[in-house]
Amino acid sequence: MTISTASVIASADQLKIHDANGYLRLSARVALSLNVSTFALAVPTQNFNTVTLSAGTSGTCTTITGTGLTEGFVLVLLPTTSSDNITFTDTTTYGSGHLSLAGSFTMTGLDCVLTLIYNGSYWIELSRTPGITMAKALAAAMIFA
Repeated sequence: MTISTASVIASADQLKIHDANGYLRLSARVALSLNVSTFALAVPTQNFNTVTLSAGTSGTCTTITGTGLTEGFVLVLLPTTSSDNITFTDTTTYGSGHLSLAGSFTMTGLDCVLTLIYNGSYWIELSRTPGITMAKALAAAMIFA
């Protein structure tokens, strides 16, 4: 198969390949609501999303469930606002929609990112970026200088 440089191939999960060199781009992010009373994140319909809270400025997510999710679905999550504190809770019970993380993770700034993959039953963490502000970067630079 040959893909010309200007060609765009789109699949059902919103992943786009621009050229044969492997340049990938996810569709523009959309907001998913985290229900703070049920600890459940709304069902994602695409790969790149921001997380909004149904109430308040802090919330905990323990599950991401719904229909239409298929094995191999990659989910990239960012907070919607810098004032929100969103905690994703690791679980030892791997049931429907549960999160298998390298420990619980709290997003506390716009530069935080959590990337998950769906195995057909629950979500497994691929990576996390705890966020690094300019002040944190300067502090780290001074420590390691």
